[in-house]
Amino acid sequence: MGGRDGGASTLFQGHSVWLYSDTFLGHPNYQGYTLISDSWAWTSALSVGNGGITGFAQQVDATGDPAMFLPLTPAEVQYNAEHTARWALWLASIAVDSARNRALVFYNYIYDDPNGFNHLGTSVATWAGIGQTPVRPTINASAEHPDLLFGQNEPDFGGATLMVNGTLYAYSCGSSRNGKPCLLGRVDPANVWDRSAWTYYAGNGAWSTNLSSAAVVFEGLDILSVSWNAYLQRYIAIYAYPLTNKVMARTATKPEGPWSGERQIFTARVPNDGSDTYDAQAHPEYDVGGGQTMYVSYSRGTGDFTSEVRLEAVTFARP
Repeated sequence: MGGRDGGASTLFQGHSVWLYSDTFLGHPNYQGYTLISDSWAWTSALSVGNGGITGFAQQVDATGDPAMFLPLTPAEVQYNAEHTARWALWLASIAVDSARNRALVFYNYIYDDPNGFNHLGTSVATWAGIGQTPVRPTINASAEHPDLLFGQNEPDFGGATLMVNGTLYAYSCGSSRNGKPCLLGRVDPANVWDRSAWTYYAGNGAWSTNLSSAAVVFEGLDILSVSWNAYLQRYIAIYAYPLTNKVMARTATKPEGPWSGERQIFTARVPNDGSDTYDAQAHPEYDVGGGQTMYVSYSRGTGDFTSEVRLEAVTFARP
């Protein structure tokens, strides 16, 4: 395998499950592709040793290459086979809906053509667990893309997600890598596909059913993590500072804030081509001491279409 980016994870049914976006393969897979738009891996090892996290397994295709986690439809597969452009599904975050014994997987729907990436919207798939195929929803059967929950010109909620007392919270920090104001929505996970059930943080302690009323909770990057840190007794957001190799953190006592100023927690190793870090995120299932030490991953380019996922330990002091 050449490499992959992303790497959001959660503890689900006794395993740490990691979800990736674009995945470059070492040789053509059974369909003749050397690039797939998502992949995944899991492990039952829930501590970090000297060699990092071990015991990973992954679903593979007929040629032994990584298989997609979230499948394309037959029509999307046919289109990709017949065109230089492609439909792609980039995995964003995963939240566990314990009441229904399932995971909710946020994903971005992408049209990738020679002119660049076009973000067409965001949605949520359901997943019953390892050995099962995730299910993309049908929200509007008559629409061109019937599975989309949020459209092309709407916030891409799901860059980070967390469950708090049975309520699903989802952050949107835009779809560019230039730094975006982050918005926050929440919903009962039983009604995750019902837009009328969503509310958005509007500032000053108020929540609104009107998306246009959503207020900025902090500024970050579209790939990030937000989790509860028991050691700090605060929520912590971790992300890369736009167009740099600095990895930052903010804290708050509520998901909506007020959030602290950002603080650099480490500098990521520079990719071989000298570019930036864009997918730093924490993995709270590996917290030590209730989060006194957290582990943060990021992808790092090592060559043409090759990369590695690195893991950094970060130890915090109480404020």
